[in-house]
Amino acid sequence: MVPATQLGFNLQPLLEQLSQDELREFKSLLGPLSLQDESQHIPLAEVEEADGKQLAEILINCCPSHWVETVTIQVFDKMNRTDLSEKAK
Repeated sequence: MVPATQLGFNLQPLLEQLSQDELREFKSLLGPLSLQDESQHIPLAEVEEADGKQLAEILINCCPSHWVETVTIQVFDKMNRTDLSEKAK
C-alpha cells in the first residue's frame, strides 16, 4: 500500500476533527463503499473499535490511496461536512 505521506491529504487530522457521533456515522457510511476486491479487505471489527487515528491507519494500510481519497470525500459530502471534504480535495 501507499504510505500516508503519498496521499494527497492527511487523513488522520481530518478524522480527528469528527465528534464521536460523526465518527460513528463516517464508519457506517464507509461500509457500503468498501472495495469489492477481497484482496482489499477492510477489517470491519477493527474499524468499529477504531478512533480517528486508528481508522486512518487501517484505511491507509488496507486500501489504495486513490480509493481512500475518493471515498473520504464522498463520505464527508454525505455527512454534510463540506469543510472537511474541501480540505481533503
